[in-house]
Amino acid sequence: MKIRVYFFIFIFLYASCSENSISKQRPAIGDKFYGGSFRFMSLEKVTALFPISSSDIYSQRINTQIFESLFKESTNNQSVEPFLIESYVKSSDGLLFTFNLKKGIYFHEAPCFKNKTRELTAQDVAFVLQFACSKTELNHLSHLLVSKIVGSAEYYNKKSKTITGIRVIDSHKFSITLTQPFVNFEKILSHSGLGIFPEEALTKYGNSITKHPVGTGPFLLEKMNDNGITLKRNDKYWRKDKFGNILPFLAQIEMKYGKDKNSELQAFQKNEIDIILNVPTENVTNLFGSLNEAQKGKNQKHRIYSRKSSRINYLAFSTKQKPFNDLLVRQAFLNAVDITKVTDEILMGDGIPARFGIISEINGFIADTNFITEYNPDKAKNLLTQAGYPMGKGFPPITLWVNTMLGTSTNLWTKNITEQLKNNLGVDIKIKLCSFREKQDAIKKGEAVFWKSGWISDYPDPESIVSNFYQKYSYINPSWGNITCLNKDFNTVFAKSLVEKNKEKRYKYLNLCNQFIMNEAIIMPVYFEDLFVIYNLKIRDFTVSSIESMDLSSVYLKEI
Repeated sequence: MKIRVYFFIFIFLYASCSENSISKQRPAIGDKFYGGSFRFMSLEKVTALFPISSSDIYSQRINTQIFESLFKESTNNQSVEPFLIESYVKSSDGLLFTFNLKKGIYFHEAPCFKNKTRELTAQDVAFVLQFACSKTELNHLSHLLVSKIVGSAEYYNKKSKTITGIRVIDSHKFSITLTQPFVNFEKILSHSGLGIFPEEALTKYGNSITKHPVGTGPFLLEKMNDNGITLKRNDKYWRKDKFGNILPFLAQIEMKYGKDKNSELQAFQKNEIDIILNVPTENVTNLFGSLNEAQKGKNQKHRIYSRKSSRINYLAFSTKQKPFNDLLVRQAFLNAVDITKVTDEILMGDGIPARFGIISEINGFIADTNFITEYNPDKAKNLLTQAGYPMGKGFPPITLWVNTMLGTSTNLWTKNITEQLKNNLGVDIKIKLCSFREKQDAIKKGEAVFWKSGWISDYPDPESIVSNFYQKYSYINPSWGNITCLNKDFNTVFAKSLVEKNKEKRYKYLNLCNQFIMNEAIIMPVYFEDLFVIYNLKIRDFTVSSIESMDLSSVYLKEI
């Protein structure tokens, strides 16, 4: 009798896993539930779902639900751990890596497999790694691996048809030989841009593969249009939780598009979305409402999630165009702005002034406090005078491109900076509010010479932030960055940091790189931003990494 009961429970639980019910929920082991939809909003449209083409957080948040990388960020957020990899061995000289893939991992059922599926193999990994070293228009992240793997530079420059440093040993075993022992190679392999996809998908779709994503992740694309993106549960996903439940729990993920932050806040209050990412401080009071409203049940029951992020906000110059091709002008701008005033008065304490450069406190990194960006308006005036623009006289009209909406915190702090520049230097800066895509297009066309930007580490190490300015990476992949540090010492020192095993020495090198960047005044660092999230109380087991990616494979809904 007991055997029959257990068998019935097993069948019931299995059915609940395979049934992709959205509104109906079914119990799982551990007081968890299958079903339901996780809803959130993006203020930027996502037009491409292909890992190696994605360089913005908006598309990455969707891509990481569809595609998976060989490694992932560890729970302590200080390192990475094998994910699609079962085990691996690194040679004593750090040049040869031999990897064993996990077995039983399958791609999504897709037209490229005649609506069937197949198991992930070492050949798939080799194909993706090789594609990541190609000079194709779909590859926006070739800097990650080119010149690091033996034969990759030759392949990139089309002098070879294969990469000798990538070798398939058997169906689940492969090796990679490096040109030198890069200390963060495992972390690079955790990059979301190196998510694994099958060659069959590229063969079938060509460049339109960005609209037809096929990965091994917990969710797959159901719908993509001008209103948003909908993902549905991958019923044949390979992972289980600690209770043996087949993941994921959610039946669906819905990402809607919003006009501005206020529309996102209103949608949360109306229970149209379940989470607000990057909540501005000025909206927190309105979101929480009064005690009287809470007692009457007028506000959404919610949790607050906050954590250290690697995000930095800054203003960038086009150093190859006038007037910012002049170092004196760039230095004048840096000294003319009080960034502490921006964080304390405009952002009301929501942010840490980037007084010591561009690197956040990620993975134990501590900035060299002996090097400081000072607010000195008198010095700024003298620098601009030396550049030939006394109190802004003769200074050309400049537009600051800012991807945000009117009235947002980003609009307010960038406006304050333009006011400080006007008061201290006599220069007029016009703000152009735009979308992320419009800003990127303007930069590529050379129309934007001054723009608001930001960066979140691609993997948990300060190297990821400094690499933005490495000349070699920009040369390998022009779409990677718009600005580089041309200081030869910077490039030499950064190259040393890539192979230095001693953490203390590595961070010393990175601090020197930070100093070179600030001496050249390539950008204007403004503030570091911690991640602040508010989500509906029914959302359970929700986490966000230090690089602001969401793993929704273990999230489940449980009504209060």
